[in-house]
Amino acid sequence: MKSKFKNSNLIIQIILIVAASGLLLTYPFLFKGYPVRLATIIIMYVALSQVWNILGGFAGYISLGLVGFIGVGAYTSGVLMNLGLNVYLSMLLAGCFAAIISAAIGYPVLRLKAGYFIVATYAVAFVFREIANNMNNITGGGSGLALPLTYMSIVESNRYFYYGMLIISVVVTLICIRISRSSLGYGLHAIKEDEDAANVLGINTTAYKLVAFILSSFIVAVIGGFYAYWLTYIDPLSAFDSKMSILVIIMTMVGGAGTVIGPIVGGVLISLLSEVLWSNFLTLHSGILGIILILTVIFLPQGVMDLFLFREEKLTWKSLGKIFLENIRNYRI
Repeated sequence: MKSKFKNSNLIIQIILIVAASGLLLTYPFLFKGYPVRLATIIIMYVALSQVWNILGGFAGYISLGLVGFIGVGAYTSGVLMNLGLNVYLSMLLAGCFAAIISAAIGYPVLRLKAGYFIVATYAVAFVFREIANNMNNITGGGSGLALPLTYMSIVESNRYFYYGMLIISVVVTLICIRISRSSLGYGLHAIKEDEDAANVLGINTTAYKLVAFILSSFIVAVIGGFYAYWLTYIDPLSAFDSKMSILVIIMTMVGGAGTVIGPIVGGVLISLLSEVLWSNFLTLHSGILGIILILTVIFLPQGVMDLFLFREEKLTWKSLGKIFLENIRNYRI
């Protein structure tokens, strides 16, 4: 009986994967204009959530510095493109530059814990923004930086950036799957559970965190470079928008930090919800998202995916209440 149930579940999963893949591949041909741009933004946030999840989810180190490396990637890529370099080479070099910076600052920053680490990463992003704001000869300062145009039609441009973000997101997801099943992933999980115990067991926790930090910075900068090319114009406030870091954290926490599927689910749900709230409740937008994060932390600390992963019982209102009470009891809220 159980084998039949498992086989039917496997068939359903395969059908859903094939259907989702087909929709993603044909979406820009089924829709035009705003729906394609919205889908591009959602896919970008899924990729950013996956990257943040490497250090924030697997290792449990909450970082507010993600937007700092988005800005570094955006400005580095923009400056290089204005010098005549190819967009893809510019993105790659921007990622390398961000990796070098993260390697330089990573060792002292990653030795901090809890609130000190959070404040330090926020400060790093703020410093990056101020540097960009004051390097007038290179970044344009407060006036911003214009990037080369694509010279495509609106439809072609929308499709180009949609598929570009989709490729990046798929690659990032595959990297996260590989990490979750590697010694790096196991080491990061050990750090999240008990860093002192991991040290006692011989795990070089600083090295593991540093590798995760450098890898995350590289990928985020690449995404930032492509994002800047899509916008065609950046300034310090837009390139280093702290709201992006907060939104990515909410997406990952709501979906399920520490899992691969969680950032995907959270990225899609919160992106769509954010768009609806922004359109209809502009003044309440941030407050409602904050309330959602608070409720998630209280009732579903492991995210929405906690309702589906590793649970054999059917999800009902009664079982949902049981899960909520169980989480409140386990986490001593």
